[in-house]
Amino acid sequence: MASLWERALTLLFPHKCFLCGRVLAGEGWLCGECGLPETAGEACPGCGKRLDRCVCEASGPVCDGVSAALWYEGGVRRGIHRYKYSGRSYYAPFLAALMAKRVRGDFGDGAFDLVTWVPLHRKKLRRRGFCQTELLARELSRRLGAPAKGGLLAHTGKGGAQARQEGAAAREQNAREAFSLCRGAALRGERVLLVDDVLTTGATARRCAELLKKAGAGEVRLTVAATTPAGQRKMAANGGRR
Repeated sequence: MASLWERALTLLFPHKCFLCGRVLAGEGWLCGECGLPETAGEACPGCGKRLDRCVCEASGPVCDGVSAALWYEGGVRRGIHRYKYSGRSYYAPFLAALMAKRVRGDFGDGAFDLVTWVPLHRKKLRRRGFCQTELLARELSRRLGAPAKGGLLAHTGKGGAQARQEGAAAREQNAREAFSLCRGAALRGERVLLVDDVLTTGATARRCAELLKKAGAGEVRLTVAATTPAGQRKMAANGGRR
């Protein structure tokens, strides 16, 4: 059943198919012609890529576990782009529901003590009007019954856009410059669910997981709305924006 927030948003903004953008007659997020490319059973739990394109041996696991709801290609790529860059914040409950379903399938119920998110730099936050990862995290918190906690990770504003870095080494270095712990961030062995929108090479998530463990997290697992099917070599040429 839709929440009051979801119903109110539907009145103001008629639902459009997440994948193709068609206006829908009623509630829901998909038209009758589109199907979701879900990852269930086909993604590596270490790197989040297709099992036949696993990069764990080359790069190591991203963190203590990865759960990805969708493959980041075609209509999913366009839908997430609209969510982030065209003000479609009302897609958050839809994406979070898919993520929660996958998280339960991958990690079970009651697997986390708190939910946090990869932060957005304050300049982008002012320009965009919302942090897409925080919206997802707060929706996931409600659906999974684990509290959402900010004030742990910070975006320093250093470096460039992560998706514009060429090659895995450049992404890793850029992520180290771009993210830090908030002053006073402290954990005591909590099992943390880290939320991001898209997983590409894993450099951002790897850095954030490292920082959370430095702050005292006992375990950090990642959930994303979508993951690219291929590993680092194929992603290096694709580019994009965060």
